[in-house]
Amino acid sequence: MRQSMKSLSLVSLLLLSVCSSMFIVTDVAEANTVVITEAVQVVDGGAASDQQSAVGSDSEGNVHLVWTRNGQHLWYSMLSPRGETMIDATQISNSGLHKIAHPDLVVDEDDTVHVVWADRAGQHSIMYSALQPFKAPRDGQATTDGAISSIDDTIISKRSQNRDWPAIDVDSQGALHVVWQDSYDPLDKFFAQPQIYYSMIEPDVTTGGTLTLFDDTLLTPIIGHKGHPDVVVDANDYVQIAWDDTRGGKVELVFVVDTSGSMYSEWADVCTVIYGGNFASGGYFRGIKPLLADANMSVYETIYGLGNTLPSVAQSGNCAAYYKGGQGPRNTALGTTDSDNSGGLRVLPETIYNGNT
Repeated sequence: MRQSMKSLSLVSLLLLSVCSSMFIVTDVAEANTVVITEAVQVVDGGAASDQQSAVGSDSEGNVHLVWTRNGQHLWYSMLSPRGETMIDATQISNSGLHKIAHPDLVVDEDDTVHVVWADRAGQHSIMYSALQPFKAPRDGQATTDGAISSIDDTIISKRSQNRDWPAIDVDSQGALHVVWQDSYDPLDKFFAQPQIYYSMIEPDVTTGGTLTLFDDTLLTPIIGHKGHPDVVVDANDYVQIAWDDTRGGKVELVFVVDTSGSMYSEWADVCTVIYGGNFASGGYFRGIKPLLADANMSVYETIYGLGNTLPSVAQSGNCAAYYKGGQGPRNTALGTTDSDNSGGLRVLPETIYNGNT
């Protein structure tokens, strides 16, 4: 919902089929074959900003919703299959300063509601809580966090860097599978680009605790931006995970570099950063272009020298294979063929730099 929306609504759809004992008639669904309930207002937050809702249903068809309020706390409500309020809006996040975002929930076969969310206050964390709403009267009134929470707010992951967008599902044994995007990168291999992480936990509502079966596990050990995962567990307890990914993407990089006398070793280092090799001061780097090629990303790069000239170092070392013999800008775009993926090192005439031509 947009930021301006102050309430949450729920709409249910039911597809009807026409059948007899002899045959089934199928046709394109039209308005008269789709029964749509009127929108049900779950909560009127008034001046508050209610958004980022998640929904699930239990074995009796009751509807369970969670959402964020003002980005500070997590709220919960329970509706009957007819849209009647059974538990009114109830805060389920603990007191204190929070920055809550992107909740998700799943209801298990015992009708326990399992909720995950991101808390981006301070060091970002992925949080989990278990609710047993049938402990409450379900009389249309609000309840309390303590009355329905069987497992209080529990940290799934909290380390350096940031994390967000958790998703959750449950398997046939009651174990929970959680995925999220995470920028944790202790070896600095992914250049602060978020990756997808996974954890498996076993909740124990009798003791109010959890047992970690698989701790934070990196699923995408390759450079590139990964985000917004979702998870589902199938009938065979296979965990299926989807996310968006920059693999297969294309990026164009243009570098305009000074060619004055002081810019000599720097030119060699520019080629090392882009194409790979050894730096003038020592040390090896694989290169942006080959690194992204490993992630199935196409890089179209051109390095221009200011002042219609290039230093001699641009014709040697890591630059040599990409030197274009003093040519200026191309007349055609890169990428028209698979092999045409580099503009190389070129001169840039008729430039203005520091007020001079």
